Amino acid sequence: MKLGLFIYKFIITVLIVYTSQKLIANNESKLVDVNVQFDFRTMHIWRGTVTSYTPTFEPTFEISKENTTSGIWFAQSIDGNYTELDLYFTYNFQNFSFTIFDYYCPASIETSHEITNYNRNSTKHTIELYLAFNGTNQFPLKILVATMIYGDDINSETNQNYYSTYLEFGYSAQIEKSSLDFFLGLNPFKGYYGDKFGIVNAGLSASRNIRIYKSWEIPIQAALITNPSANSLFLNFGFTL
Repeated sequence: MKLGLFIYKFIITVLIVYTSQKLIANNESKLVDVNVQFDFRTMHIWRGTVTSYTPTFEPTFEISKENTTSGIWFAQSIDGNYTELDLYFTYNFQNFSFTIFDYYCPASIETSHEITNYNRNSTKHTIELYLAFNGTNQFPLKILVATMIYGDDINSETNQNYYSTYLEFGYSAQIEKSSLDFFLGLNPFKGYYGDKFGIVNAGLSASRNIRIYKSWEIPIQAALITNPSANSLFLNFGFTL
């Protein structure tokens, strides 16, 4: 596992350096695509679990080249009680995508100096493998499977990884100028998402571009999310710049 973690960190580092160099050297020739966006949410909910009940600011920076994407995602709540920094690398093949995530979630912004700690029993990093089928015109159902393979996912009773796994089915639709996304997320066994098999993330999200000034439009979002396993229901709003 240590060897695998080292290889993962090495690959992520090389990819970020490589794509950054290409960005500087070849920006005019459009060999890479750069995406920077800023999301604002009234609360942060991840796979049916609330990580912040207060509004969050969530910037993203991505560099894409051909069928690969490397990115950094950050989130900070306005009360300072939630901080997250994620690195990821995605490889796309036809209608499939494979992603390696490094989620870093310190207990608070004051403890964010622990970002270099990858010790198995004390790290706040979680490494996850993520495989997604993005659907086709003939079969528009989206399917994803994500498994935590290392880090902050330890069973305190056995001191072994839960290998927490999340399975989700999604369907997207367009109604006039609004985009709708339906989703159903399952927890197959005991782990991060719950103590047993069950539905942990189900609901609907909607987005629509709103004209602010002349040709300037911003997308606004609203989501109704329920976690039947935890008997919880949430309504979340946001917008993107």
